[in-house]
Amino acid sequence: VLGGSAWFRGMGTEKSPGPKIFSISGRVHHPGQYECGLGTTLRQLIELAGGMLPGHELRFWTPGGSSTPLLTDEHLDVPLDFESMLAAGTMLGTTAVQVFSDQDCPVYAAYRWMEFYHHESCGKCTPCREGNYWMKQVLRRILSGQGTHEDLGTLLDACDNLLGRAFCALGDGAASPVMSSIGYFRQDYLDYIEGRKAPMFPAGTPAGLAGVPARPASPAGTPAAVLLVGAEQ
Repeated sequence: VLGGSAWFRGMGTEKSPGPKIFSISGRVHHPGQYECGLGTTLRQLIELAGGMLPGHELRFWTPGGSSTPLLTDEHLDVPLDFESMLAAGTMLGTTAVQVFSDQDCPVYAAYRWMEFYHHESCGKCTPCREGNYWMKQVLRRILSGQGTHEDLGTLLDACDNLLGRAFCALGDGAASPVMSSIGYFRQDYLDYIEGRKAPMFPAGTPAGLAGVPARPASPAGTPAAVLLVGAEQ
């Protein structure tokens, strides 16, 4: 307000002027809140956050939290503004940027997000109540090494019945990570289904947090936010 509109529009892009607070978490040295002009790229945000953790290479990320379709390392230099994100097939959303590396599994990430959406569904509308429940079950079946090729069609059908058909945006958000992860990482799904990847949940593994695979020890001095990223994903 004190600087005036011209000062405000001096930041960001022509169509998306002004600053934005980006919340970056995941496989970076310094997760946190970074205020930057709209149009900043993920490459620049990662640099501000101290770079990727040692031994980690960017594989996929969310521009605005789990309810926005995933992007990949190919989108590292796409401007984080409303128009560019839309053109890339996603949304700017809340600018809660989650960074995943080549050591993270997109199928498992989709499963953990679906656990969240299933838990958070109020149950009022059938597409969200039933869709999230069954997508969670199908994803776990795939990760257990018991999936079939038909499961991918089942997941996409559930998303189609959910997207735009729920009473609130939680349903749309739930469909986004499943659809985009299959779109970009279908091979990862097929690797579980066809036995090229070992099951993440061997027979007898209990559901819920007890079934979360053990994570390797983090280096001394790793920020708490980084240590928590596995649980949040």
